[in-house]
Amino acid sequence: MSFVVLPALIPDITDVYSTYFAAFAEDPITRALFPDTTPEDLQNPESEFRKSHTKHTLSYWHTSSTQYTLKCVSTSSSATTTAPFAGMALLDIYPTPSDWTVPVIPPSSPPSPATSLLQPLWALRDSLWRAERYVYVHVLAVHPSFQRQGVGKKLMREAMRIARDAGMPVYVESSRVARGLYEGLGFRKVKGVSVGEKEGDVTVMVWVPEGAEGSLPGKVVLE
Repeated sequence: MSFVVLPALIPDITDVYSTYFAAFAEDPITRALFPDTTPEDLQNPESEFRKSHTKHTLSYWHTSSTQYTLKCVSTSSSATTTAPFAGMALLDIYPTPSDWTVPVIPPSSPPSPATSLLQPLWALRDSLWRAERYVYVHVLAVHPSFQRQGVGKKLMREAMRIARDAGMPVYVESSRVARGLYEGLGFRKVKGVSVGEKEGDVTVMVWVPEGAEGSLPGKVVLE
């Protein structure tokens, strides 16, 4: 089976996130972000949660100038009966120096599980990449029906192509499960950096196009 990566369009929002939630309905970060939502509601496009999520996403797409959504589509007509899209990715792309800052979350006592998970990642990203040019892989998701068919690699190679054309690095925060994918594509670990309750739960990794080594920030030292 062959696949093609295309930009996602506004009518694709529901199907793009059906792919995302099918892949990550039981993921710890997803559960922390949406603690009161059942896995069934996450995966049901007609649930009140999903309708609200689609509305919010549409609003965000109208205002964001840095985040791009990709869809991976099978070229086989029969595959769409399994799922509309084989995979999806969210890329934050900064061809000029990034103006991204750590999101401001109202304090709570105790801190929410989502805040506890995400704030260390945000702080690390800010310390390494503030005012730098780079591609940040915000999300990479493969529908369960299409896993182990090269979909993740296909999406990542599109991110790498963009980075190569712009002469800038790609930055990812990898789970243990996905680490082999990134290593196989030539990503390298950032030296001395690990995030998670257990050492190595999240590994931050970088790919630099050939000839663009000078685009790497001084704080980013690769193993």
